[in-house]
Amino acid sequence: MFKTVQDPIWGSVDFDEDFLKIIDTPEFQRLHWIRQLGMCYLVFPGAVHTRFQHSIGTMHVAGEIARTLHIEDYREVKAAALLHDIGHFPFSHSFEEYFSEKFHLNHEKRGRDIIMGNSGSGEIAEAIERSGMDKRRICSILSHDEDVRNQANIISGPLDADEMDYLARDSYFSGTNLSPFDFRRIINLMRSDGKNIFVEYKAVSGVESILISRFLMYKTVYFHKTVRIAQMMMERSLRSVQPREEFMEMNDFQLMDALKREKESRDIIGRIERRDLDKVIFRHHVETDDDGKIKEILEKGRIEYPELSIDLIPPVYFKNEERVKSSVKVRKDGKFQDIMKLSPLLASLYASFNNRDILVYGDIHMKEKFDGSWIKDILSS
Repeated sequence: MFKTVQDPIWGSVDFDEDFLKIIDTPEFQRLHWIRQLGMCYLVFPGAVHTRFQHSIGTMHVAGEIARTLHIEDYREVKAAALLHDIGHFPFSHSFEEYFSEKFHLNHEKRGRDIIMGNSGSGEIAEAIERSGMDKRRICSILSHDEDVRNQANIISGPLDADEMDYLARDSYFSGTNLSPFDFRRIINLMRSDGKNIFVEYKAVSGVESILISRFLMYKTVYFHKTVRIAQMMMERSLRSVQPREEFMEMNDFQLMDALKREKESRDIIGRIERRDLDKVIFRHHVETDDDGKIKEILEKGRIEYPELSIDLIPPVYFKNEERVKSSVKVRKDGKFQDIMKLSPLLASLYASFNNRDILVYGDIHMKEKFDGSWIKDILSS
């Protein structure tokens, strides 16, 4: 028996009763209360969509890709796509670094623990076992194990279901409408050699549209300075209280409420709720490629100026190829080429991410007191 939900991005999304039992578990229902874009709603009021919606959408797109590529363990791929974000912390990626630092755990590892039944209620593991699917294989796909690399790349690779869904969804709900790509044509031109996924040359313009959309979404939405300010204010409030493992189990609203009850963090949470946000009090263009200097500045700022937030836009992590996802392989005349070599437009767009700025956020009254000379000294040393 199949169930159908109406999705604003993909239309009718079908899944059978086995998948419904996974969706109806407490851990998956929790995703209803975790915003996909963290603090972006303070700038883009429509961006209140959730990890629940994104997970359903990723499952749908992954299923379409797996069907096109004739993947044998089709159901495990769909289940892995459905559960790829099950371990997310409150406010999605906003506190990934914090929880990793405090508890040596990222959302991917936590998600695999939930799937295996080693964390949470155990209901997801039970639902998978009753369905006849292999929970270990699902975890292998999410871990990018070598023997399932092809399946893993469907969900998280150079051109994947996760990205296709979040770009289309985030663009729609933020109101920016920056992702007008034809996902059906791109999927129809995707191929696999058993380990790697690539596209035919005819798909280059479609892939360009995805990567350009990605570039524009990062520039316009994900790295918007006011979004970053709100996110870093939230992180300051979290760092001001004693770290507790129970925070990881909470959703966005529960964490906000918990921090509002702590005397060390209640004022800053109140400011966020009133949208009384910090301002940019210092900005300096960064011309060095020395990430060590950047990290020294960020660490010194956190220790010596706890009332301020020091940021780098785009962040250090955004430079590496895995994060930028620019290594889509294209088959042309029987040979494989990187799409960056076939598209000067993409190469020039992504080169612009090397133009970075250090920004300092704080109370506007601090602007005259903070000259940032020590930042310039570190950069020039």
